[in-house]
Amino acid sequence: MLTLELLQKMLLAAAVELKDKSLMLCELDGVCGDGDHGLTIARIADAINEKIAANDSTDIKGLLDDLSMAFMNTNGGSAGPLWGTVFEGMAEGVEEGVTELDEAGIHAMLEGAKDDFECISKAKIGDKTMVDALYPALDAGMAATGDAKAIFTAMAEAAVKGADATADMVARFGRAKNLGERSLGTKDPGAVSLSILFVSMAQAL
Repeated sequence: MLTLELLQKMLLAAAVELKDKSLMLCELDGVCGDGDHGLTIARIADAINEKIAANDSTDIKGLLDDLSMAFMNTNGGSAGPLWGTVFEGMAEGVEEGVTELDEAGIHAMLEGAKDDFECISKAKIGDKTMVDALYPALDAGMAATGDAKAIFTAMAEAAVKGADATADMVARFGRAKNLGERSLGTKDPGAVSLSILFVSMAQAL
């Protein structure tokens, strides 16, 4: 079961890792982008900490909805709205009043995230974006069976593999696309930050 309390613990663990690796993410983004991705991710980590510290979430849907809004209102680049969409979709996959999710419930939450993101993003796997970590992670989670640990472990492994693969891709979105072949050899920071999220959530279990 994935309870509200356990999900909060997982997200707090993710906030620590995201904050700790924010400088690395800025350096990674500086190769092909504006160099500020890590700053936005650090603000997202702060939003997670602030929301959970408020201790005013009565169910999983409410927590995810509130985090989505907080992320979308984060100052910075596109990461805030994109992460907000992921969490908004997760919330839409969960019924109101639910404080724990079984395997089917987690699958529905992940399906909601993918459905919502596909509605707003034209990026495909192979375009060197966060999608290269996000979609494989969500697909792996929806295919995985067992408890929350098994599902999130599968997601973490898929996200890392997807993020690593972006080093061999040519960017087709954002500022990095202007570099063409010169974007080869560097991982996409958006994919890397998503992999950090899922890995740290899985490790918290």
